[in-house]
Amino acid sequence: MDRDMVNCLHYLYQWQQISRAQLDEQDPKKRLFWCSGDTNRPLTNREIVREDGTTGELRLDPGVYDLIDMIEDQLRSMPKPDYAFGYPFSAAIPSQGSVRPAFLAIPYRPEFELIKKAVNKAGKAAGYKCEVTGDLATPGNIMDQVWTGIRGSDAVVADITGGNVNVFYEIGLAQALGKEIILISQEQDAPFDIRAFRRVDYNASDPRGLTKKLEEAFAAISARYPHEGDETRF
Repeated sequence: MDRDMVNCLHYLYQWQQISRAQLDEQDPKKRLFWCSGDTNRPLTNREIVREDGTTGELRLDPGVYDLIDMIEDQLRSMPKPDYAFGYPFSAAIPSQGSVRPAFLAIPYRPEFELIKKAVNKAGKAAGYKCEVTGDLATPGNIMDQVWTGIRGSDAVVADITGGNVNVFYEIGLAQALGKEIILISQEQDAPFDIRAFRRVDYNASDPRGLTKKLEEAFAAISARYPHEGDETRF
């Protein structure tokens, strides 16, 4: 879906209908929303837009209206774990006993290696596998990999020690997707806009203590499916 199609959906949502002539308009000066003339067909081919049998006007399929309304309701506040597009629909539904995905946002510095291991150990004990973008060997755009990793995760752990800008950027992405975030830090303070997140303070000289605290934090992450996490919380 490109910008033209989004503009068309916006127009139809607001104005309810459009004529076939307007949809197929090729004159750039007369187009309502098309930036190019080759993007209208996917709308009709996929039945996102339906033709009224009486008037011949084109309208959004009622199901599309309903979906847009539901998403709009979810996005009237910061997204939560039930945000419809927080997870990729193309991802396989996890089977019982499968490892849950998590994402670790942490500074890429040698002094954090033991902390990273402590987080991974806690995740493994709680049934999670933590992905760290800096450890990926896959070639490609690093920010696309960050986005993919966060979107596919059930939990995000972020070490805010030292106020690393990359970590805070990744927290913002996670927040925009409605992810449950566990903050960890060697410091006692945090910016006001993330103080509401689950928080684990730790001492760098005690990675075992961090692991134990994180096991409890991971266990408190809500389940996406009944067979994940503590079923007594349902």
